Amino acid sequence: MSRVLQYIQVLLKWRSLILVNTLGLTLIGVTMSFILPARFSAAARLLPPPEDDLFGVTSILSGGMAGGLSRLRSGFMAMATPSDVMLGILGGRTIAQSVVERCSIAEHYGIRSGSMEAAILQLGRMTSMTAGDEGIVSISVDAKTPELAADVANAYVEELDHFLRTSNISRGRNTRVFIEGRLVEVRAALDAAKESLAVYQRRHRMISLEEEMEAAVDAYAKLKSQLYIMQAELGMVEPVSSADNPYVLSLRREIAAFRNELLLLEQGRSADGFGAGFAVSFHDLPETAAGLLTRYLELKIQEESYTLLSQQYEYAKIMEARDTPTTTVLDRAVPPERRSFPRRKRIVAVFVLFGLAVSSAFAFVVEYFHSIKGTQAEEFDLWRDTWRQVKTAVRSYLAPLFRRHN
Repeated sequence: MSRVLQYIQVLLKWRSLILVNTLGLTLIGVTMSFILPARFSAAARLLPPPEDDLFGVTSILSGGMAGGLSRLRSGFMAMATPSDVMLGILGGRTIAQSVVERCSIAEHYGIRSGSMEAAILQLGRMTSMTAGDEGIVSISVDAKTPELAADVANAYVEELDHFLRTSNISRGRNTRVFIEGRLVEVRAALDAAKESLAVYQRRHRMISLEEEMEAAVDAYAKLKSQLYIMQAELGMVEPVSSADNPYVLSLRREIAAFRNELLLLEQGRSADGFGAGFAVSFHDLPETAAGLLTRYLELKIQEESYTLLSQQYEYAKIMEARDTPTTTVLDRAVPPERRSFPRRKRIVAVFVLFGLAVSSAFAFVVEYFHSIKGTQAEEFDLWRDTWRQVKTAVRSYLAPLFRRHN
């Protein structure tokens, strides 16, 4: 007789047991699927804001200077992407507490009043946040009602947007105030430089510098004004940065390099490629020419500085005044039409398969021992002794536990 036919005969012989056990487990599965509390899932998807909105703290000052944004990212956020930053903000206590209060999580889940920690933990169990390869951030929420799931997901979106907009506007205001103060100082210095140059020209009857000298002074003034801007940028970020911050260290090195090159220009020893140099040192010029050169140079420096700061001041005012959302909502969460848990069909199918597998395995095991009882008595006795040893070991392990419990 073939093995397949033997297997079929075993199943037919034990069909009643297999059918009863399978039906019983199926009823258990159906009952569990209706008893288990229902959960509903809602999801919202966000497109992160541009990097300038998240990383542009000091790019306002650096303006169009090449590498400003990339230096800032390496200094402040390492290799963090906007999606990483958004996930970090969403996972923080500030956003979580706002969502808990806004959506009444404690009331919905029967958490005693005043237990904010328990409510935040419950919110964490309900929420899942991920960032895809495209940088799109997904916020998925499981809740006991469809409306609550959608409300919580949308509350995360709105609280994140409020946080980022408030942060950006505050940043713009602080930067505007900072640049505003510098503009006042530079404007006063510019007026003083104009007056000083005019007085000097009248006193010594000197109209202007030679054309070559004037071009060199203009180049020097541009470098000097850029140095002032970098110094202002350093003064802004240094108080809120650690001493070993890579961005701050890089900025200090650039400032030192600018100072060295400017010193070489003043001494008539400009390095190649760093702008026009002077034929002789400032100190070797005739006293009258040196005085005119010094005053003209100060005037050009203040003019360049004032121009650069004015541009950044306008940019800071735009940042302060903007009121558009900083995040783009690709998909708002909507109340789901169907529950996400329990999956009744899946639960029932698992119990049906489990009932069939266990009942069939029991039938084959019993038939196996019946077959070897008469033909292979030694093997049967060995299995029986093994079973007795297992029962003895289990009793010896459980007996102390029962005595301790009683």
